[in-house]
Amino acid sequence: MAYTIKAFRATHYNPRLIKNFSTVTCPPYDVINKKQEFLLKNKSPYNFCNILLTDNGNYKALGQKFRQWVSKKILFADTKESLYLYEQKFTIHGKRYVRFGVLGLLRMDGKKAIFPHEYTLKAPKIDRKKIISEVKANLSPVFVIASRPSKILKITYRHYSKTRPFLKFKDTDGNPSRVWKIENSSWIKKLCEEFDKHKLVIADGHHRFEVSYNYYKKHKKEFAELNYILAYITDAQSGLVILPTHRVVSVKNEADIFGPKVSEYFYINKTSEKELEKKLMQSKEFSFGVYRNKQFYFLRLKNRLILDKIFKGSVYKNLDTYILHKFVFTLCNIEGQPEYTHELSEAKKLAGSDKAAFILKPTPLAAVFKIANQGYRLPQKSTYFYPKVSSGIVLRKFEKRR
Repeated sequence: MAYTIKAFRATHYNPRLIKNFSTVTCPPYDVINKKQEFLLKNKSPYNFCNILLTDNGNYKALGQKFRQWVSKKILFADTKESLYLYEQKFTIHGKRYVRFGVLGLLRMDGKKAIFPHEYTLKAPKIDRKKIISEVKANLSPVFVIASRPSKILKITYRHYSKTRPFLKFKDTDGNPSRVWKIENSSWIKKLCEEFDKHKLVIADGHHRFEVSYNYYKKHKKEFAELNYILAYITDAQSGLVILPTHRVVSVKNEADIFGPKVSEYFYINKTSEKELEKKLMQSKEFSFGVYRNKQFYFLRLKNRLILDKIFKGSVYKNLDTYILHKFVFTLCNIEGQPEYTHELSEAKKLAGSDKAAFILKPTPLAAVFKIANQGYRLPQKSTYFYPKVSSGIVLRKFEKRR
């Protein structure tokens, strides 16, 4: 039976040659800036970012490096199909969390719906298309969530977490991670049967998903099981944390933010950074913060019926990121592309003396499922799932049809 997820023969770093996996794993390609890329490459000449990111767009050189690592057995393939249980421990605002899920293959063309939840951009897809064509592999997993908690996943985690891990490392934020190889066919079958019962939503990796699906349609006669993509699959658990993504924008006029157009719809109050975060989390109405000229402001909608009138019948009328872009930014005469950050300290730094930072609450997980399950997509940068799923744990090479 063809399940929605399946075990596979993964390719991964050779533990006989790589003794410290913290030096070779890295974040997903789209969150690595130039400074971090430099630091990662200094950790090890075999850091995975070397085959996630090109040097000045040289895709041929990236492909050659990948094949060299395989031929030298820096990367080598397992002989047995497995799933990989992946645990991440982390702390947010003083609270400790644990998130766990499995790395495996996800079917892209089955009857079980896989709902994307965000719109994609053209440039990243062009880049990923060139890389997948060069390496003939899924290098990083897409991040997929089951809409309901999974009892089987929890039982599996409890069992394996008491055993010795296949590998362990710390991510770039210092969060400890452990990975167990699930080779037992009984455990694999239970997990595959379990996730066949769930609707799944892509939380991260939308560009990789679209590129892989298009590659499958064009090359399915060439490679076996190309209708599957490398994925990290988890469920709706307490460790599934979404951070807010703040917007930093250029401001033409001070009155555009705090003038009569905005005050007609919003209460505007000066506040402190600490109080702003508290008010945002307590507010039941649409609200947001503004950081401008070293001062914080809390803005709260006066009447929720305003949104019903403006966004009548829209699935997005309760989505803060959508309301901010389509309603608030229009009121404030804000144009151009914002800068994005999930760190309030960085938002303040980016705002400087001539810009404004719009501080948002995190998007609730329930809103992600509700919108995605209706076939709609969220605006760009609506969610930031933390921590990111590290790249370089396992990858999936495409196998030629025999």
